[in-house]
Amino acid sequence: MSSPLPWRDVVLPSVAARFCRYAEVYTTSDPASDTFPSTERQKDLSRLLVEELTALGLDAEMDAWGYVFATLPSPLPPAEAEALPVVALVAHVDTSPDAPGENVRPQIHPDYDGGPVTFPAAPDLRLDADRQPALARHVGHDLVTSDGTTLLGSDDKAGVAAIMQLVEDLVRADEDAVTIGERPAARPTLRILFTPDEEIGKGTDKLDLARLGADVAYTLDGSGTDVLSVETFNAAEAVFTVDGVGVHPGYAKGVMVNAARVAAAFVEGLAGDPAPETTGDREGYLHPHTVDATTERATVKVLLRDHDDAAMDAKRERVRRLATEIGERFPGAGTDLTITESYRNMRSYIEAVDPRAISVAVEAARAMGFEPEFEAVRGGTDGARLSEKGLPCPNVFTGGHDFHSRFEWNTVQNLERTLAYTHALVRQWGAEASGAAG
Repeated sequence: MSSPLPWRDVVLPSVAARFCRYAEVYTTSDPASDTFPSTERQKDLSRLLVEELTALGLDAEMDAWGYVFATLPSPLPPAEAEALPVVALVAHVDTSPDAPGENVRPQIHPDYDGGPVTFPAAPDLRLDADRQPALARHVGHDLVTSDGTTLLGSDDKAGVAAIMQLVEDLVRADEDAVTIGERPAARPTLRILFTPDEEIGKGTDKLDLARLGADVAYTLDGSGTDVLSVETFNAAEAVFTVDGVGVHPGYAKGVMVNAARVAAAFVEGLAGDPAPETTGDREGYLHPHTVDATTERATVKVLLRDHDDAAMDAKRERVRRLATEIGERFPGAGTDLTITESYRNMRSYIEAVDPRAISVAVEAARAMGFEPEFEAVRGGTDGARLSEKGLPCPNVFTGGHDFHSRFEWNTVQNLERTLAYTHALVRQWGAEASGAAG
């Protein structure tokens, strides 16, 4: 395989060059922060996007929370445009704190031959089809990776780039149509939304839905290609707290109640339950992810996940029962369990509000000549929260793989396919105009 090249040394299609340019902007969010957005650096990219949208002639702005709003009006006559829903396209600007995200240097690996992928600044790092089978389906593609010292940021700057390139393409196409005296292609009014802090689960916390003003939305935030997601986990977090009794260990007999030991017993009680490392596809899990413990005080945080409502109820009951058992086992300890809901499976919300959010997305794929694969998201998206709030919002593929890691990759061809599908999606909503008129 040929050596990787810095992206600026390669002639790239516009959407791929745009993605690499955005990837270089440092936008990692911070789960330990108590501000919103969690890092000011996210606004660096948001401000750039406002500048570029404004230069294209759109009404664009960033609010105090870092949300970017913009409108691309429908070119249809008012009566036809008003018969269509306002469609929002959504992506998030932050990248995951799970891997380094500063000084991202995108690299292009031309004409991938199927062999191991090496990283110029991390010779110990090796990506191959044994580790990531999806690579085998991308022979001949031009791979995009980081230099190996950081993540790439395809999650979700690939989505940001696809939306921005779509907007530029549509603006130019409208201008060309007017120049030659033709009617621009039919499409609905598009609302553009870029969010902060999605990676730490806060992407819609401060969002003003009325200001967005959309009827249907799509997040461009999925992995792979030709994949749509209309389901996510149901998600909750259980917090088990223990109040122990501290005393000098030399005089502890019959007095000390070690909160750390009680917390350890609680975690051990989950050892036989499904876990993230033992499940896949639609299987749910219980995941004790944080333990903070001293003799006098301990806290265990557990993620509860399942696509199925009944199975999710069973997981809540499982954790409650375990907490009771541990409390009875250690009667000298004060124990408490709280369960906080995070988000719900979005499919029921989508189907209740406007099932066309799904059917139009499927028809757009068929218009391109493929049948979309439906993949249940093993996690959450801004789309899950938006759907729960009343804005139906499926999730669309963006071509990337191995998110949140130094192994992360996408391809030039996948970025182009994401853009092509987004065009098809907008055209398909435009086709609804004739149906509405009829």
